[in-house]
Amino acid sequence: MRTRKTEPVQVAVHARLATNAIVAVLGSALSACAIAQPPDPVFRQNFSELCAEPAAPQLVGWSVSSALPRGLWNSRLTCVSDEGARYAGADGKPAGALRITVQSGDAYETADGQRPTERVELQIRSQIVKFDQPVWYSFGFRLVEPWPRIENRTVIHQVKQNVLSGAEAEAAARCPAANPFFKIEAGHLDAAGGPAFVAEARGTHDCYDGLASVPFCGPWPLASGKWHRIHVALNASQRHGGSSLRIWLDGRPCPTYSGMLGYVTHGRRDADGRPLIEAQPRVGIYRDALSQVAQSIDISDFVLWDARPADHPVWAGIDLPHAR
Repeated sequence: MRTRKTEPVQVAVHARLATNAIVAVLGSALSACAIAQPPDPVFRQNFSELCAEPAAPQLVGWSVSSALPRGLWNSRLTCVSDEGARYAGADGKPAGALRITVQSGDAYETADGQRPTERVELQIRSQIVKFDQPVWYSFGFRLVEPWPRIENRTVIHQVKQNVLSGAEAEAAARCPAANPFFKIEAGHLDAAGGPAFVAEARGTHDCYDGLASVPFCGPWPLASGKWHRIHVALNASQRHGGSSLRIWLDGRPCPTYSGMLGYVTHGRRDADGRPLIEAQPRVGIYRDALSQVAQSIDISDFVLWDARPADHPVWAGIDLPHAR
């Protein structure tokens, strides 16, 4: 009889222990799921959504090339409807993209000993990219036909630490104030005479050394009229060997660039004396001047993270290394 009385108690204890174990397992699984969620981007611009309506795009998070007259914006920054763009609008309407066009004379600049330049670019307003702080970003672009089959310096993306005001005028030599520490060009020609992707980097203690940006990736063929995607993992540093710059074009990885980035001696600094990346990521066209040649690039989106986004769908298929 005593055994009969204790059996239900033992069963209840075992059942309660089993329930607790299940709850613990479920809790661990839920915690693991929560941990596995990719981080949210700190900057996101979906031009497909922005261009869902035919009105002129409202570029709230961006600044436009300062030398471009405001009256030209509506003709140089336009929306195009395109079902081939990478990201559809949230309301299901056909996807779109922002078309950035440069024409001869746009934001025209010239300097002694250098070719005159033209540009129409967008730059992120927020001070997001900083030295010794890793960031990850991605954007989709398309070279619009007819893309000029001319060998010409044509930058479609750049990040830059400007030089100190007046430093370029010192007697020893001339600092190249417009020289970005990282840029992507699409003005080179491949063996077939088509446009080619080239990535270049620049870093030095003394900007008087006369060195130009050094190519470290490409030339790789670009198909004008078709969409391409860039991924960038950047940790810019002014310590020798301290940088880590990785780029992928349509999933194809470039070699890692680990040299110094920016200007140590003559680069701009913030109010606390720290090196300042004054020109945040830019997209658009910056080129050596071309007479009577219009040129356009479409941008579908731009997304940036300050935490490793390996599980985010935008990074699917990319073997993303850990930051260092």
